[in-house]
Amino acid sequence: MRMNRRFAALAVAAGLLAGCAGTEVKVADNPFAGDRVNAPLHKLSLALVLPTVKAVSKDGKAVELGALAQQNEQRYDELYREVFGIFYQDFKSVTLVKSLQDPRVGEADLNASLDVALVTNPQSLTLTSSFYGPDHGLIATMKTEAPGGSTLFAADPDKVFANLIPQVPDKLDAQLLGSAELKAFSKGLSGKPAASRGEARAAKAFDSDVDRPSYNYAENADDYAVVVGVENYQNLPAAEFASRDAKAVRAHLKALGYPGQNIAMLTDAQATGNAIKSYVESWLPRNVKPGSKVFFYFSGHGAPDADTQQAYLVPWDADPQFLADTGYPLKRLYSKLNGLKAKEVIVAMDSCFSGAGGHSVIAKGARPLMTRVDTGSAADMGKVTVLAAAGGEEITGEEENQGHGLFTYYLLRGLNEGDGKNTVASLYQYLKPKVEAAARQSNRSQTPQIISDAQSGASDFR
Repeated sequence: MRMNRRFAALAVAAGLLAGCAGTEVKVADNPFAGDRVNAPLHKLSLALVLPTVKAVSKDGKAVELGALAQQNEQRYDELYREVFGIFYQDFKSVTLVKSLQDPRVGEADLNASLDVALVTNPQSLTLTSSFYGPDHGLIATMKTEAPGGSTLFAADPDKVFANLIPQVPDKLDAQLLGSAELKAFSKGLSGKPAASRGEARAAKAFDSDVDRPSYNYAENADDYAVVVGVENYQNLPAAEFASRDAKAVRAHLKALGYPGQNIAMLTDAQATGNAIKSYVESWLPRNVKPGSKVFFYFSGHGAPDADTQQAYLVPWDADPQFLADTGYPLKRLYSKLNGLKAKEVIVAMDSCFSGAGGHSVIAKGARPLMTRVDTGSAADMGKVTVLAAAGGEEITGEEENQGHGLFTYYLLRGLNEGDGKNTVASLYQYLKPKVEAAARQSNRSQTPQIISDAQSGASDFR
């Protein structure tokens, strides 16, 4: 199968979501918009210290809000994504740490600490972000303020927070991208870290015949995609060629008419569990329209839950020992994508879920599940059509000479040979026998799967 802990997300969310139980949180308009690959901040890695959150009552006494956040996990997940999704979007990678003493702070280009202050009378919410270099010298401080302009909810911190939080993401995004201090720091950054083994391998001069699309169509501004490729994991073995897979898929999506700014690209350290969740469960719902086509691609490890036999995608920072907390369940992915107001959704996954090798991992001490893992059925799909690299009991392989996963290679080759006009069903009929034949040459079985109802299986890629 192609496969750090959620405690960070929970702790941060507990701080940010303090006092929001029982209220409806309005989502800010499109804080993730734009292709940031060439922005100065996108060159920087960030270690983000978990914030403190306080509410100041009208009599001037400070009240800690952390305990209130525990009343409703859904609320603090929503607010977590609103604020920290911006950091995931604007920086190359984000690592959440509990304190400046965490050794990962020294490995990042920047570290940041946050304070969130909520005032109930008059209403205001202030996020103070302080950025420091590796030597702990202060580089920049910015305040993101959301004034309430009313005392309607003065007696209820829950409602105050829910009323003010939607104002923060866009303001924070503009401040980060417009910071002269952070731009100057990025420009002057010297001393690049040594390339990892995976990066050195990726630098090999592969020249695959599928890296460049043979077709090119006009853009459809309503189409959106999330592309994830996790090759070099934080604490797991590498998933061979996953980053190259994702980059080639992005090139084909652009040729199919998906606008570059509508393609969320997450590779390696960018592809944390929280980042994937943010794009699937926040960015896509904010942007897609009834006429939109949505494409989700994942190349990396998958994993089975040994107790439930449920299948999980494995983000960069996941831990198979705590899969329910750190992995991303396939059934949740399908449910969230099916809930979009899009016209149709296509999912392609170069992963496997047996726990027996290939693009798959399993918890230490557990035995591989050489029986079928529950990867979903047609009844789960609705408008979603899934192309998967292998059956639940199988492992995936690579096309070594091309520098791609075997499934991805024939997926993209099929698009080229079909001039991008393929339906999902016709592309599956093309790639299935080719992947099976190539796998047999390595004395193993790999049978790509298609999961859809009759109507969604007729979806095309354009």
